[in-house]
Amino acid sequence: MNVLIVEDNKPVGLVLARVVRELGLGPIMAPDGESALRMYQQRDVDLAIIDVQLPGRDGFSVVREIRRDAGDGLPVILISANEDTAPEQRAREAGANEFLAKPVRPGRLAELLRQYLSLPVPEQDTP
Repeated sequence: MNVLIVEDNKPVGLVLARVVRELGLGPIMAPDGESALRMYQQRDVDLAIIDVQLPGRDGFSVVREIRRDAGDGLPVILISANEDTAPEQRAREAGANEFLAKPVRPGRLAELLRQYLSLPVPEQDTP
């Protein structure tokens, strides 16, 4: 399974990609909205993680474009460093399934990936 990661901040993108890889998934990286749409059209994508603030086309417009093409079939997680409620509301209006404020907690992201991609939950060690 492949996860499209759209993030212009390389260190943040690498953290997101690490979480994706740790779950046995393949990250597909895109640094901006236009590249993201090309990758989405050219590759088999099972879920998208998209930053709101991107160079050129913003994350909201990328989600709307994906929704026009895929309907609700592709889970989308929007992320943003802006902590007020407006981006979360706009994310839902654009068609995102989830909104995460930065810094993204790796455990929460892994939880959402497992949920939307029906991945097994790791067994907890019991003492």
